[in-house]
Amino acid sequence: MKITIQIALLLFSVFLGHTSLLGQTLSDKVSFRAATYNIRYRAAADETTGNGWDQRKQAVAQVILEHGFEIFGTQEGDTIQMAQLKTLLPGYDYIAQPYGGKGDLHTCSILYKKDRFELVQHGVFWLSETPDVPSIGWDATDRRICQWAKIRDKNTGRLFYFFNAHFYWRYHRAKQASGPVLVSKIKDIAGDAPVLCVGDFNSTPETSQIQAIKVSLQDTFEASENGTKGFEDTNLGGGNFEGTPEGRIDYIFVSKNIEVKNYEVYADQYGSSRYPSDHLPVSCDVIF
Repeated sequence: MKITIQIALLLFSVFLGHTSLLGQTLSDKVSFRAATYNIRYRAAADETTGNGWDQRKQAVAQVILEHGFEIFGTQEGDTIQMAQLKTLLPGYDYIAQPYGGKGDLHTCSILYKKDRFELVQHGVFWLSETPDVPSIGWDATDRRICQWAKIRDKNTGRLFYFFNAHFYWRYHRAKQASGPVLVSKIKDIAGDAPVLCVGDFNSTPETSQIQAIKVSLQDTFEASENGTKGFEDTNLGGGNFEGTPEGRIDYIFVSKNIEVKNYEVYADQYGSSRYPSDHLPVSCDVIF
């Protein structure tokens, strides 16, 4: 009987130690820098103006490394661009899903530091009336997607979801309708888990599609506890690599269970006062 009691007490103490350790792990908070960056596709016209991908890819990589992006989404970069960018970013891995359609290799990619994050699951949906199948939505003329990933933080074991979207750029209906589709799919996929949703939404803050997203997610520009740094606007205009941005169309949204500490738009230039892309990158520091 005495031995039995001693064994029971030993097992109970092990259980308490395990639950204490488990509780300590779960109480640890995750903090990292997330970002979004439309890196512009490889356009033949850019080569003639000195803004071709081969001329600016080193500068794109330098922005990412210098500002410490730990997990981020890119838009427009095709499969060749993403493979080259990975070579320029040692220590990062990525997933890249082409938008689809004949000859369209443009992607919404998610890149992350391998020593910090583990990819658990990933998928894609289309911004259309039929989001679960490859499709063009409403009045758009090409496919637009949202790439998503379920990520495990290696430091704490905590899980979160990262979404990267690129809304259609031209017609109003496609942009307007994409907002509710995005919100609905995020809820279906992530449930109540922490969520970050980044991208080029081709929409300014007052539009109905951005307002629809803000019902369930925070705009980090507004939520940052320490204010914002850099330009407010992020769009230089298609194929324009100089000048002053006009229009805030690139966003990082987060779920309401995430705190936002800092927010910044970067205006790094290279060569003769050129930006590496026709969009400015955006980052935020989060904790949850």
